[in-house]
Amino acid sequence: MRAAADGATAWAIMQKQRVNVAIVDLMLPDHQGWHLVRNIRRQASLPILVISALDDLDRRVKLLQSGADDYLTKPFAPRELLARIEAIVRRLAPWPQEGATDIPFGPYRVYLDHKTCYRGQERVALTTSELTLLEALITSPGRIFSREQLLARLHGWDDGTLTLRVVDVHIASLRAKLEPDPKRPRWIETVWGVGYRFRRDDQ
Repeated sequence: MRAAADGATAWAIMQKQRVNVAIVDLMLPDHQGWHLVRNIRRQASLPILVISALDDLDRRVKLLQSGADDYLTKPFAPRELLARIEAIVRRLAPWPQEGATDIPFGPYRVYLDHKTCYRGQERVALTTSELTLLEALITSPGRIFSREQLLARLHGWDDGTLTLRVVDVHIASLRAKLEPDPKRPRWIETVWGVGYRFRRDDQ
């Protein structure tokens, strides 16, 4: 485990060493908390947990849109921090597989064993949360998942700070990265009043 007192130092460490999970405090001395989250996400798909004394729904949504996987408000108990890190790491564990270890759709291919998504030879930069949702949907095509079910896939519990809007934010981000026309999704469909489902090209 490595600690950094400011965003610039943290970024320098990440350029030299392998990092599995990033815990970012928004209130860094050099005011680079937001920038650090965005920079990490541009270059890596590792999980990002943000901690901050500031807490409001719009801020959490903005952070998720910027690439964070989870948000923890100060003050917090050390065991909650550990629990959230463990939950993120569990989502990085190999997905349960039944048969195929990779699933193609359109120009994409999702590799379940490596938890990656490619368009041709180019890797698509998806966050851990986006990959978790995509895995749930793509391995059960046609099945309708409620937002509550998808939220449980993401976090495993609801401590009262999570909202169903978190799922909508991640789905919107997935569509922006994968769909030819995010406003008219081809694969990740909304079932109004219920939730979401994945539609195969042959369905």
